[in-house]
Amino acid sequence: MVDTSQANYAQYLKGGGEMGRLTREFDWGGTIIGSPDTWSQSLLTTVSIMLNSRFPMFLWWGSDLIQFYNDAYRPSLGNNGKHPKALGQRGEDCWQEIWPVIKPLIDQVMSGCGSTWSEDQLIPIYRNNQLEDVYWTFSYSPVIDETGKCAGVLVICNETTGKVKSYNEMLEAKKELEFTIEAAELGTWDLDPVTNRFKGNDRLKLWFGLPLDEEIDLDIAIARMIEEDRGRVIEAIHKAMEKGSDGNYNVTYTIANPDNGLRVVKAVGKAVFDAEGNAERFTGTLEDVTTEHQLQQRKDEFISIASHELKTPLTSLKASMQILQKLIKTDILSIKLPLFIDKASNNLNKLLYLMDDLMNVSKIQQGHLALNKTRINIVDLVNDCCEHLRMGATHHIQLIGDKELFIDADYRRIDQVVINLVNNAIKYSPLSDRVEIKVEHDAENAKISVRDFGIGISPEKLPHLFDRYFRVDSSGVQFSGLGLGLYISAEIVRRHNGDIGVESEFNEGSTFWFTLPMG
Repeated sequence: MVDTSQANYAQYLKGGGEMGRLTREFDWGGTIIGSPDTWSQSLLTTVSIMLNSRFPMFLWWGSDLIQFYNDAYRPSLGNNGKHPKALGQRGEDCWQEIWPVIKPLIDQVMSGCGSTWSEDQLIPIYRNNQLEDVYWTFSYSPVIDETGKCAGVLVICNETTGKVKSYNEMLEAKKELEFTIEAAELGTWDLDPVTNRFKGNDRLKLWFGLPLDEEIDLDIAIARMIEEDRGRVIEAIHKAMEKGSDGNYNVTYTIANPDNGLRVVKAVGKAVFDAEGNAERFTGTLEDVTTEHQLQQRKDEFISIASHELKTPLTSLKASMQILQKLIKTDILSIKLPLFIDKASNNLNKLLYLMDDLMNVSKIQQGHLALNKTRINIVDLVNDCCEHLRMGATHHIQLIGDKELFIDADYRRIDQVVINLVNNAIKYSPLSDRVEIKVEHDAENAKISVRDFGIGISPEKLPHLFDRYFRVDSSGVQFSGLGLGLYISAEIVRRHNGDIGVESEFNEGSTFWFTLPMG
């Protein structure tokens, strides 16, 4: 030890705030290092630097690793924990919960093997009346005494718990965002306005038919859009990134991928601007809205068709009523009266059928399509339908299969399904004169099939036959109807816990079938 006078050593313990005061007041004579007037110059200098530093520091000294620390380190010990007991305490007694972790690092430094460095290291400590997970970035450095040997370990550290938690929360938020994007089946993009290239996730690249491992040139992506959409998209991008813009971007366009066909997408994004008002980043998402777009097209077509379908009988009904009014005034006994009354009645029935379809769709959408099941003979039901449809029909309707078959079903609703299928069979086989209905069953289900020998259905339309508003017009031929009959029929069958389907070859005819549970 260096012989140091009271006045001389005291100047090294000046200042240091709370820990400076506690260090001066502590009874160091009760420890192996003795009172401050016996401390070495290296210890005094190190303690002085530590106490007056505003960066968290901690010192172990001597063979017992007696502890010192400064005000900046003090908050890391928490409340109701190791402070102030840790001052002057043996390291092993203070850090029992983490001694197996930190003692090898101390030994490395004390043995002359160099300093250590750890970044964002998890080292739990006891503080605030509990064991807490605490993260640290720290370095253990040797303090060389007057003999040239390592007499202590200086710890310069910083608690990074808040940073690590924020980083982990960011990672978790990123995972949740990626999960949301994946669940929503979105494409994502991030455009650099300077290079005019953008990054995209795999889904977006697949939609555009681009390599998965490359950034995308905007011009190449634009070229993959249908020609009539390109100008509109370019204009929307430029508007979003121009100075003074709110940065918002919202446009719907169609991708023409040679491998996957046409895909309608909705792009939503936001441009970010620098201090000079120049766009420095442009990011957003891409949503596949092909189905919604097709549905909207069908709705638009439906409105047009419904207007026509309703207007035709109304116009004819109005004309019949005007003629009837004139005949009543001029020739009440005219033989034309029954003819125009029949015409008016037929047109009124057409209106009622159309309104019934619309009402049924409304009930289905609201979940109000009630069933009144009773025990019925499905063969009798089909026969009754055929008798009704044979009146004035141009087709021979043949019933084959079971002669009697009882099931539990709503007579009126199943009658509606059969009539719809047979009417369609007649409508779509104008060059044929035969429709075949077959009733059969197995242990679980009754099956009713309606076969026509008409124009058939092209394969690409088969998956959509039972969609709302879908119409099976073929070869430019327009047939009457709202495109709701098969949709309503499918819903009725499904609410009976049955199934419905179709088999068809273009120009060879079609067979529509449905099943109903036997029980």
